[in-house]
Amino acid sequence: MPRHAFFLYLLLTIPLIVGCEGCRRGPSDPGADGEQAAKEAYTVGKLIGYPDDQNSTFGAMKPGHWMSAEQSIRSNQNDSRGELFSQATTVLRDRNMNQVGTLESIKTVRPVVLPRGQMRGFDFRFHVPLPSQNETRRISLSSRMVPRSGGVLDAGGQPFVAMSGSEYFFVVLTSRPARFTRFQTSNWASFKSGTLDMEVQANNYRVVVPKVDGGILPLPETMLDMTSIAAVFWDDVSEDSLTPLQQSALADWVRFGGRLIVNGPAASDAVANTALLELLPLEPTSNIELDGNAAATMLSNHSVKDDLSLAKQRNLLLQESSRVAIDGRLNSGSESIDGTESLVLRKRFGRGAVVQPRFDLTDSWLQDWESYDSFVNSVILNRPARAFVVSDFSQAIPGLGDAPTQPEEIFPEDLQLAFVDTSITADAAANTQFRLASRDAILPRVQVDGETKTPGSVFDQQHRIHPLGGIASWNDDSDLMQVLRETLTSQAGIEIPDSSLVVRSLLIYLVILVPVNYIVFRLMNRLEYAWFAVPLIAVIGAVWAARQARLDIGFARSNTELAFVEAHAGYPRAHLTRLMGVYNSLSSRYKLQFRTADGVAMPLIDEANPDTTVQPEFHVSFEEGPALVDFAVASNRMRFVHSEEMVDMGGEIRLESDGLVTNQTDWELLDVIVARRGPDDEIELAVVGTLGPGEAQPPEFRDARRTSISEDLPMGLQQLMSQLTAATAIPQDSTRLICRIDGRIDGLEITPNASQHSAQTVMLVHLEQPPFPRSEPDANLVSAFTRSIKPDDAAEAPASTTSDNDPSSSSSN
Repeated sequence: MPRHAFFLYLLLTIPLIVGCEGCRRGPSDPGADGEQAAKEAYTVGKLIGYPDDQNSTFGAMKPGHWMSAEQSIRSNQNDSRGELFSQATTVLRDRNMNQVGTLESIKTVRPVVLPRGQMRGFDFRFHVPLPSQNETRRISLSSRMVPRSGGVLDAGGQPFVAMSGSEYFFVVLTSRPARFTRFQTSNWASFKSGTLDMEVQANNYRVVVPKVDGGILPLPETMLDMTSIAAVFWDDVSEDSLTPLQQSALADWVRFGGRLIVNGPAASDAVANTALLELLPLEPTSNIELDGNAAATMLSNHSVKDDLSLAKQRNLLLQESSRVAIDGRLNSGSESIDGTESLVLRKRFGRGAVVQPRFDLTDSWLQDWESYDSFVNSVILNRPARAFVVSDFSQAIPGLGDAPTQPEEIFPEDLQLAFVDTSITADAAANTQFRLASRDAILPRVQVDGETKTPGSVFDQQHRIHPLGGIASWNDDSDLMQVLRETLTSQAGIEIPDSSLVVRSLLIYLVILVPVNYIVFRLMNRLEYAWFAVPLIAVIGAVWAARQARLDIGFARSNTELAFVEAHAGYPRAHLTRLMGVYNSLSSRYKLQFRTADGVAMPLIDEANPDTTVQPEFHVSFEEGPALVDFAVASNRMRFVHSEEMVDMGGEIRLESDGLVTNQTDWELLDVIVARRGPDDEIELAVVGTLGPGEAQPPEFRDARRTSISEDLPMGLQQLMSQLTAATAIPQDSTRLICRIDGRIDGLEITPNASQHSAQTVMLVHLEQPPFPRSEPDANLVSAFTRSIKPDDAAEAPASTTSDNDPSSSSSN
């Protein structure tokens, strides 16, 4: 075959090899045999926020609080590495619910490692932006992954419900979620009244039941992400369902006001096998039969006055047996809640408590009791008693006073559930006992920028409630932060050397340059070398002068810090808040690196004109602790940064039974003052002075009017220490220790390093807390307002023929 004919034949057969769209089946053809559809590079799973409710379509978030979340991703083609960027966005609305803007949080960044074919979840932490005035109903959490190989994987945004200021999470740890549907519809969690045209809902708790699938529960691993949780109900999950970090976070959270409920035998055995054993009021040893007589008495003691189911439930307990309860050894500090016949035990830790019923709170003998919601509200949650009232609050409560007029017929939607003797239907101070003094404490300074701040709740006069963030939200504008900022502003800056240092340095330089230089080389018989030594002496002298002035040549940096430590007696971990002023003569970017996982930091939210377009990022999981990265400070400017962390003090501070105050920490406590407020509201102070590590001193109390705080404390700390000992700042029947620590506490490293440092720390230790209020049942039930009407009589029976307060015509609602 001629060569040109061969090439012609080859050219004609190329289309048969390449194929065409008309005769060749592609992967999109459903009839293709032996071929698979092309896989996408990545598969993105659902983004969930902690704590997650397995029964809810949309999760919830609380504005103003730090929270945790998890994003699941799978790499379908290759092993992949990259970084995950996440951000929360709060949708702002006006009173007419029209969207008026958005508020974005600081970006969170974490590393991502994806083995091919494995769906992996990556947890991260973030701050939920808090509006100043506008209402919000929706929060969006978005994330995107940036692989090292290039490109961007947009995981999209996940909508979340914005919780109200009074609403907090009630987390149920259980493998039997169906038994807790009663909790999710209970009136202590939320209560609706009114019609669809004018419906009012009081939100107290959002009951969430995280999914238990044999793995680790979706809960935060630091107390700083648990400020939106009021109660944790441990039901029947195993002891290995929580990581060591989650258990440590739970222990911290209880001390600062969290309420842990350990439900009966299964929960008690599980908790006893963890590091949380010391939290149990009763260390379980065996299961026994529930004492029916004691249980019946407990029902009688905590029954609402008009409860018609009491007799039936008492008879059921007295006639039937074989109900399981737990027996064991009472731990020190445990107590029986009044009226429970030692069937419900409680142990206090700081502001919080662990409640441990000997029986299962979901048993039918208890849930069929009409006063069950009242029992959970008062005994388990220790909230104030409530009463059903007519929605306009103009009608008297049946049984509580004389009713001037009763409507002919009242329906459940006409009622509202309010705390007794108030018109309050939901209140953050009643729903959670969790408090952080640096965020919530009210100091005796009600005027800020000429405006009066919102006072505390009727249920807590010492802590302020934010109308949108509630209690314990991240707060740059709290009373304590205002004092720290004012003090820091007056103290921060570059330290200018005085004239004596300049004169002294010049004289030393001239002496070395002329006579000393001359004598040295004259003795060496090399006088001509003296001229060569002059430049070297000049450079050495300049470096020495800069060090004496504590300035880097051309790059002066200054870090000034005021810190506040809050601790509870008998616990070695404390909450540390820092406010730092960072100054730089030339623009620079800083990194704030925490040593442990328990840390968060942000620039002040209300900071005006930071003179930089660089936005900082919050990095997690890159190192042992999180870090604030790219905190930019412009030339000749000072920026403030707010950080919080949990720190280990190395030991405890206690008020012993013999009255001694002992310091077992690693810190030397200076200018120690012990303050107490008795039931008569009189304030007594005891000046202890210095309390070194391992030392103990007996406080000698005197009338506060005869005791004063030193006026020459470093960095003007006497103002804050005086406010912390004021009568309005101390709860009744409580004792506290106030002191200072010289310098800064380790745990946070700032780079680049500054040439000038100045730091002081104030410490507050709660030695004794006020006693818990007595548990009181609700004033009435819905059945006090309703009556049974047969369907046959409903149309013809007049509404006024039967009194709505007649117990004989009442029915359970």
